[in-house]
Amino acid sequence: MSVVTLTVAEAVATVTLSRPEKLNALNLAMWHGLIRSFADLAGHTSVRAVVLRGAGGHFAAGADLAEFETARWTTDQAVKYGEVMITALLAIRDCPLPTIAAIDGNCIGGGLEIAAMCDLRLAAADARFGVPIQKIGVTMPYPELKELTALLGRATMLELLLEGGIHGADWAYAKGLVTRICDAAQMEGELSELLKRICAGSPLSHRNHKVMTRRCQEAGSLTPAEIRAGYAACEAGDYREGIAAFLAKRRPVFSGS
Repeated sequence: MSVVTLTVAEAVATVTLSRPEKLNALNLAMWHGLIRSFADLAGHTSVRAVVLRGAGGHFAAGADLAEFETARWTTDQAVKYGEVMITALLAIRDCPLPTIAAIDGNCIGGGLEIAAMCDLRLAAADARFGVPIQKIGVTMPYPELKELTALLGRATMLELLLEGGIHGADWAYAKGLVTRICDAAQMEGELSELLKRICAGSPLSHRNHKVMTRRCQEAGSLTPAEIRAGYAACEAGDYREGIAAFLAKRRPVFSGS
Protein backbone atom coordinates (compact mmCIF):
# COMPACT_ATOMS: atom_id res chain seq x y z
CA MET A 1 0.00 0.00 0.00
CA SER A 2 1.34 3.41 -0.97
CA VAL A 3 2.33 5.75 1.86
CA VAL A 4 0.97 8.68 -0.19
CA THR A 5 -2.17 8.28 -2.27
CA LEU A 6 -3.78 10.44 -4.93
CA THR A 7 -7.49 10.11 -5.60
CA VAL A 8 -9.71 12.22 -7.86
CA ALA A 9 -13.45 12.66 -7.47
CA GLU A 10 -15.08 15.03 -9.95
CA ALA A 11 -13.17 18.33 -9.72
CA VAL A 12 -11.28 17.62 -6.48
CA ALA A 13 -8.01 15.72 -6.02
CA THR A 14 -7.10 14.42 -2.58
CA VAL A 15 -3.50 13.68 -1.62
CA THR A 16 -3.39 11.58 1.55
CA LEU A 17 -0.44 10.91 3.83
CA SER A 18 -1.06 7.27 4.68
CA ARG A 19 1.00 5.74 7.49
CA PRO A 20 -1.71 5.80 10.14
CA GLU A 21 0.06 3.19 12.27
CA LYS A 22 2.89 5.75 12.68
CA LEU A 23 0.56 8.79 12.96
CA ASN A 24 1.75 9.57 9.40
CA ALA A 25 5.30 10.23 10.58
CA LEU A 26 7.18 11.31 7.48
CA ASN A 27 9.90 9.14 5.98
CA LEU A 28 11.84 9.50 2.75
CA ALA A 29 9.35 7.36 0.85
CA MET A 30 6.56 9.77 1.78
CA TRP A 31 8.49 12.80 0.54
CA HIS A 32 9.06 11.00 -2.77
CA GLY A 33 5.37 10.08 -2.80
CA LEU A 34 4.38 13.71 -2.45
CA ILE A 35 6.60 14.65 -5.39
CA ARG A 36 5.02 11.95 -7.55
CA SER A 37 1.47 12.81 -6.53
CA PHE A 38 1.79 16.49 -7.37
CA ALA A 39 3.50 15.64 -10.67
CA ASP A 40 0.63 13.26 -11.48
CA LEU A 41 -1.89 16.07 -11.02
CA ALA A 42 -0.82 17.47 -14.38
CA GLY A 43 -2.57 14.54 -16.04
CA HIS A 44 -5.92 15.35 -14.41
CA THR A 45 -7.13 18.32 -16.43
CA SER A 46 -10.59 18.38 -14.85
CA VAL A 47 -9.27 18.99 -11.32
CA ARG A 48 -10.02 22.43 -9.88
CA ALA A 49 -8.70 22.06 -6.30
CA VAL A 50 -6.44 19.83 -4.22
CA VAL A 51 -6.95 18.66 -0.63
CA LEU A 52 -3.94 17.47 1.33
CA ARG A 53 -4.69 15.46 4.48
CA GLY A 54 -3.56 12.62 6.71
CA ALA A 55 -5.13 9.21 7.27
CA GLY A 56 -6.32 7.89 10.61
CA GLY A 57 -7.07 11.09 12.52
CA HIS A 58 -3.70 12.83 12.26
CA PHE A 59 -2.20 15.12 9.62
CA ALA A 60 1.43 14.15 10.24
CA ALA A 61 3.38 13.63 13.46
CA GLY A 62 6.70 14.98 12.19
CA ALA A 63 9.69 13.05 10.85
CA ASP A 64 10.19 9.33 11.29
CA LEU A 65 13.39 9.45 13.32
CA ALA A 66 13.90 5.69 12.97
CA GLU A 67 15.48 6.15 9.54
CA PHE A 68 17.78 9.04 10.43
CA GLU A 69 20.79 6.89 11.38
CA THR A 70 20.82 5.38 7.90
CA ALA A 71 19.36 8.15 5.73
CA ARG A 72 20.30 11.41 7.45
CA TRP A 73 23.42 10.80 9.54
CA THR A 74 26.13 12.74 7.67
CA THR A 75 26.19 16.19 6.12
CA ASP A 76 26.09 14.72 2.62
CA GLN A 77 23.17 12.47 3.52
CA ALA A 78 21.33 15.40 5.10
CA VAL A 79 21.85 17.49 1.97
CA LYS A 80 20.38 14.75 -0.25
CA TYR A 81 17.49 14.16 2.14
CA GLY A 82 16.86 17.90 2.33
CA GLU A 83 16.82 18.20 -1.45
CA VAL A 84 14.01 15.65 -1.61
CA MET A 85 12.09 17.44 1.15
CA ILE A 86 12.33 20.90 -0.39
CA THR A 87 11.41 19.51 -3.84
CA ALA A 88 8.24 18.08 -2.31
CA LEU A 89 7.45 21.25 -0.37
CA LEU A 90 7.92 23.47 -3.42
CA ALA A 91 5.80 21.12 -5.53
CA ILE A 92 2.97 21.80 -3.10
CA ARG A 93 3.67 25.53 -2.90
CA ASP A 94 3.93 25.96 -6.66
CA CYS A 95 0.97 23.78 -7.63
CA PRO A 96 -1.10 25.91 -10.04
CA LEU A 97 -4.32 24.63 -8.47
CA PRO A 98 -5.72 25.94 -5.17
CA THR A 99 -4.51 23.70 -2.34
CA ILE A 100 -6.16 23.13 1.03
CA ALA A 101 -4.61 21.40 4.03
CA ALA A 102 -7.33 19.63 6.04
CA ILE A 103 -5.68 19.32 9.43
CA ASP A 104 -6.73 17.14 12.32
CA GLY A 105 -4.77 15.63 15.18
CA ASN A 106 -1.02 16.19 15.15
CA CYS A 107 0.52 18.59 12.63
CA ILE A 108 4.10 18.54 13.80
CA GLY A 109 7.53 19.25 12.29
CA GLY A 110 7.54 18.24 8.65
CA GLY A 111 3.77 17.92 8.79
CA LEU A 112 3.53 21.58 9.75
CA GLU A 113 5.86 22.43 6.86
CA ILE A 114 3.64 20.55 4.41
CA ALA A 115 0.52 22.29 5.69
CA ALA A 116 2.24 25.68 5.47
CA MET A 117 2.90 25.18 1.76
CA CYS A 118 -0.85 24.92 1.05
CA ASP A 119 -2.83 28.01 0.07
CA LEU A 120 -5.50 27.53 2.75
CA ARG A 121 -5.33 25.59 6.01
CA LEU A 122 -8.53 24.35 7.62
CA ALA A 123 -7.95 22.92 11.09
CA ALA A 124 -10.06 20.96 13.53
CA ALA A 125 -10.32 22.70 16.89
CA ASP A 126 -8.38 19.90 18.56
CA ALA A 127 -5.45 19.94 16.10
CA ARG A 128 -1.95 20.39 17.54
CA PHE A 129 0.98 22.26 16.00
CA GLY A 130 4.69 22.52 16.72
CA VAL A 131 8.28 22.09 15.53
CA PRO A 132 10.04 20.56 18.57
CA ILE A 133 13.29 19.78 16.76
CA GLN A 134 15.41 21.37 19.51
CA LYS A 135 14.63 18.25 21.53
CA ILE A 136 16.69 16.10 19.16
CA GLY A 137 19.39 18.68 18.41
CA VAL A 138 18.61 19.07 14.71
CA THR A 139 18.69 22.34 12.78
CA MET A 140 16.07 23.31 10.21
CA PRO A 141 17.99 23.94 6.96
CA TYR A 142 17.79 27.27 5.18
CA PRO A 143 15.49 26.26 2.28
CA GLU A 144 12.75 25.08 4.67
CA LEU A 145 13.38 27.82 7.21
CA LYS A 146 13.07 30.52 4.54
CA GLU A 147 9.63 29.33 3.44
CA LEU A 148 8.22 29.10 6.95
CA THR A 149 9.71 32.41 8.07
CA ALA A 150 8.15 34.11 5.05
CA LEU A 151 4.73 32.86 6.17
CA LEU A 152 4.97 33.19 9.95
CA GLY A 153 7.63 35.83 10.57
CA ARG A 154 10.90 35.53 12.48
CA ALA A 155 9.39 35.99 15.95
CA THR A 156 6.91 33.15 15.55
CA MET A 157 9.52 30.87 14.01
CA LEU A 158 11.85 31.48 16.94
CA GLU A 159 8.99 30.81 19.34
CA LEU A 160 8.42 27.47 17.62
CA LEU A 161 12.09 26.52 17.34
CA LEU A 162 13.53 27.81 20.63
CA GLU A 163 10.71 26.72 22.93
CA GLY A 164 9.81 23.53 21.11
CA GLY A 165 6.25 23.74 22.39
CA ILE A 166 3.12 22.09 21.04
CA HIS A 167 0.27 24.55 20.44
CA GLY A 168 -3.46 24.37 19.86
CA ALA A 169 -5.47 25.52 16.87
CA ASP A 170 -6.30 28.88 18.45
CA TRP A 171 -2.58 29.66 18.71
CA ALA A 172 -2.04 28.58 15.08
CA TYR A 173 -4.92 30.78 13.92
CA ALA A 174 -3.62 33.80 15.82
CA LYS A 175 -0.17 33.37 14.22
CA GLY A 176 -1.54 33.05 10.68
CA LEU A 177 -0.58 29.40 10.34
CA VAL A 178 -4.23 28.34 10.14
CA THR A 179 -6.76 30.21 8.01
CA ARG A 180 -9.89 28.68 9.55
CA ILE A 181 -10.89 26.53 12.55
CA CYS A 182 -13.93 24.29 12.90
CA ASP A 183 -15.16 21.63 15.29
CA ALA A 184 -13.78 18.22 14.39
CA ALA A 185 -17.29 16.90 13.73
CA GLN A 186 -17.88 19.69 11.23
CA MET A 187 -14.61 19.26 9.30
CA GLU A 188 -16.03 17.40 6.30
CA GLY A 189 -18.94 19.82 5.92
CA GLU A 190 -16.70 22.88 6.19
CA LEU A 191 -14.24 21.38 3.71
CA SER A 192 -17.03 20.57 1.27
CA GLU A 193 -18.39 24.12 1.36
CA LEU A 194 -14.92 25.57 0.94
CA LEU A 195 -14.29 23.38 -2.09
CA LYS A 196 -17.62 24.37 -3.64
CA ARG A 197 -16.69 28.05 -3.42
CA ILE A 198 -13.27 27.48 -4.94
CA CYS A 199 -14.44 25.18 -7.72
CA ALA A 200 -17.18 27.64 -8.69
CA GLY A 201 -14.55 30.26 -9.48
CA SER A 202 -12.44 30.80 -12.56
CA PRO A 203 -9.43 28.44 -12.76
CA LEU A 204 -7.55 31.13 -14.68
CA SER A 205 -8.27 33.67 -11.96
CA HIS A 206 -7.03 31.23 -9.31
CA ARG A 207 -3.81 30.47 -11.21
CA ASN A 208 -3.07 34.13 -11.77
CA HIS A 209 -3.73 35.12 -8.19
CA LYS A 210 -1.47 32.37 -6.83
CA VAL A 211 1.42 33.58 -9.00
CA MET A 212 0.78 37.28 -8.52
CA THR A 213 0.41 37.24 -4.73
CA ARG A 214 3.70 35.37 -4.48
CA ARG A 215 5.35 37.93 -6.78
CA CYS A 216 4.09 40.68 -4.48
CA GLN A 217 6.20 39.19 -1.69
CA GLU A 218 9.38 39.11 -3.74
CA ALA A 219 11.99 41.84 -3.89
CA GLY A 220 12.27 44.11 -6.88
CA SER A 221 9.86 46.42 -8.62
CA LEU A 222 7.25 45.04 -10.95
CA THR A 223 8.14 45.43 -14.61
CA PRO A 224 5.74 47.09 -17.07
CA ALA A 225 5.26 43.66 -18.69
CA GLU A 226 4.28 42.11 -15.35
CA ILE A 227 1.81 44.88 -14.64
CA ARG A 228 0.29 44.56 -18.11
CA ALA A 229 -0.02 40.79 -17.70
CA GLY A 230 -2.35 41.38 -14.77
CA TYR A 231 -4.76 43.23 -17.03
CA ALA A 232 -4.44 40.76 -19.91
CA ALA A 233 -6.95 38.45 -18.23
CA CYS A 234 -9.63 40.74 -19.63
CA GLU A 235 -9.03 39.10 -23.00
CA ALA A 236 -9.26 35.56 -21.62
CA GLY A 237 -12.11 33.12 -22.14
CA ASP A 238 -12.96 32.91 -18.42
CA TYR A 239 -13.45 36.67 -18.20
CA ARG A 240 -15.68 36.76 -21.26
CA GLU A 241 -17.71 33.83 -19.91
CA GLY A 242 -18.02 35.42 -16.48
CA ILE A 243 -19.35 38.70 -17.86
CA ALA A 244 -21.71 36.93 -20.27
CA ALA A 245 -23.07 34.75 -17.46
CA PHE A 246 -23.61 37.76 -15.21
CA LEU A 247 -25.52 39.65 -17.90
CA ALA A 248 -27.61 36.57 -18.74
CA LYS A 249 -28.29 35.88 -15.03
CA ARG A 250 -26.89 32.34 -15.21
CA ARG A 251 -24.02 30.48 -13.61
CA PRO A 252 -20.74 30.76 -15.48
CA VAL A 253 -19.13 27.66 -16.96
CA PHE A 254 -15.41 28.35 -16.79
CA SER A 255 -12.91 26.50 -18.96
CA GLY A 256 -9.74 27.88 -17.39
CA SER A 257 -8.66 29.54 -20.62
